[in-house]
Amino acid sequence: MIEAVADRLEGAPRQLRRRWSDEFKARAVAEALEPGASVSAIAHRIGIHPSQLFAWRRNA
Repeated sequence: MIEAVADRLEGAPRQLRRRWSDEFKARAVAEALEPGASVSAIAHRIGIHPSQLFAWRRNA
């Protein structure tokens, strides 16, 4: 039997967006710009969607 457990308390505000520091973004973009780097693999490893990393890279 699987028991469902709430991840947050009822009535607690939902945080819709995560905030990433400029330093975190810069490190991720620098890694993604390395020759032969896989943006999708890097994004998966750091826990973001690949399109987010592509956007950060485009903005850099």
